[in-house]
Amino acid sequence: MIIAINGRQIEKNCISAVLHLLELLEEKNIKISVAPTLQASLSKSGYLVESFQKLPKNTDYLISLGGDGTFLESVLLVEDSEIPVLGINAGRLGFLSNITLEEPKKTINYLLEKKYTIEKRSLLKVSGNFLSANAIPYALNEVGIQKCPPTMMNIKVCIDDENLPDYWADGLLVATPTGSTAYSMSVGGPIITPEARCLLLSPIASHNLSTRPLVINDRAVIKVHVNTRHQHFIVSLDNRFYKVSSGTEIGIEKAAFTVNTIRLPGSSFFSTLQEKLLWGSDKRNTLH
Repeated sequence: MIIAINGRQIEKNCISAVLHLLELLEEKNIKISVAPTLQASLSKSGYLVESFQKLPKNTDYLISLGGDGTFLESVLLVEDSEIPVLGINAGRLGFLSNITLEEPKKTINYLLEKKYTIEKRSLLKVSGNFLSANAIPYALNEVGIQKCPPTMMNIKVCIDDENLPDYWADGLLVATPTGSTAYSMSVGGPIITPEARCLLLSPIASHNLSTRPLVINDRAVIKVHVNTRHQHFIVSLDNRFYKVSSGTEIGIEKAAFTVNTIRLPGSSFFSTLQEKLLWGSDKRNTLH
């Protein structure tokens, strides 16, 4: 079995737990390959391990070791390979990487015994002349159209060749169900379960009382045209940012493939909402 591990620099308080996880994997005769950034962090502790530039062929699992930002990067590594991704939290919130380092032996046994559920997560694909030929045009959470200087934007949106009323706002988010618990939630968008077949449009600081988040079919083809008083605005694909010229048209649609994410026993989307985002936190809920 081959397990690849993606991660950034490991915090000092997590090093011993990470080393214990790697040792347990080796005891099971599992071949390990890690991202160069993680290898550099581990080598400072005297731990030597093979690193990869691209995922090794025949990789069985990819472990994302870090926070949600690392998880977003890990998804780009697997793309359409269907390699299952397991997020182990060594960061802050850990909503996507919701497995802890506290019980590594149990986690490894779940993988080896295939005692887990695969959740197929949809991604967004972006098109536009601002993307270079080697750019990765996918986003797991959201595509963000955002102001560059502090000036309101005029955002024109067309869905399946039908024009929506213009948005006058600081920006617009087009989110997947996975992304509904990220930036979109912060601007007032609804929470959507991961398996729902829809996309979400959430304006950022809309200057119009009648503008609300909009849920649409995930087969829709979205075209966005931005006008701003300044020459540029920002397009973000998750945590990657591009400076784009005013007047540029951006195409957004669901990617042709999904990403397989692993959910271990004892965890669910709703329990993660309660634990990580304090959903339903109310002292009255503890009285019965």
